[in-house]
Amino acid sequence: MFHRFPPISAPVADPSFLTSNGEIFAKLKQETEAGKRTVFVTEHTLIFVTKGVKLLHLPNETVEAGPNTVILLKKGIYVMAEYIEEGLNFEALMLFLPVKLLKSIATEPFFHSSKTPSTTPYTVFNGNELVQAFKAHLRLYFDKPVLYTSQLLALKQREILLLLMNGVHQREVVDFITAALSTEPADLDEVMRTYLLQPVTLEDLASLTNRSLATFKRDFRRIYHMPPRQWINGQRLQHARMLLENTRLPVGEIAGDCGYDSTSHFIRIFKKKFGHTPQAIRAEMTID
Repeated sequence: MFHRFPPISAPVADPSFLTSNGEIFAKLKQETEAGKRTVFVTEHTLIFVTKGVKLLHLPNETVEAGPNTVILLKKGIYVMAEYIEEGLNFEALMLFLPVKLLKSIATEPFFHSSKTPSTTPYTVFNGNELVQAFKAHLRLYFDKPVLYTSQLLALKQREILLLLMNGVHQREVVDFITAALSTEPADLDEVMRTYLLQPVTLEDLASLTNRSLATFKRDFRRIYHMPPRQWINGQRLQHARMLLENTRLPVGEIAGDCGYDSTSHFIRIFKKKFGHTPQAIRAEMTID
């Protein structure tokens, strides 16, 4: 199971979050021990590591970022870890980048969208002196509360994107924003294939494809010729049957691996599709 971040509602009286009027702008993450967790990042996010090393585990690689680097991370599910040297702590600043902000940047005259943006869900590069100064200034906001928080933090979100686009990594930032806002059919298909077995809701999938729930359902029908839930269950149950026939995993574990929180629900819909319970199919294979 994964940890949703940022949380849906702003934590009350938690000084590690910068919030205003129910909106979460930033998070100060501090750790004294190394850890590893699966995180559903529900907002596009900029990460500054200030102490220690951040490890981002992707299917084909592990990305490492330290105090001199900037990470731009698209919404999605990631395995994250921290590396902490003996006697030190880990600290990182996470600044959330809402879609409305990225859209406003993308409409500026100086913004030239990439025709073939990268499909990589992250961008990592070294920050220049202006970026490092921005990071130090943002860190102060957690220690010294200010008035007009929402107005100031909205400006900070915009400021860092403009600073990044003034540097040598302008192309990478533009590619990231273009990809983060994409609503192409190919992107919807990639999201479905990537998160098929994760315990996500249709609302989550709609958000990951930059669509409202209604638009997501409409576009999904046009691409797959059936409702999302019907397609998802069909794909998951086929995968579950493959696991039943080729592994010795317990039924409950297979249910979880295929995105079902409830084993009883999984058994019920499995029987409806295949005419037999998972246990019955496995028993038949044992007899054969």
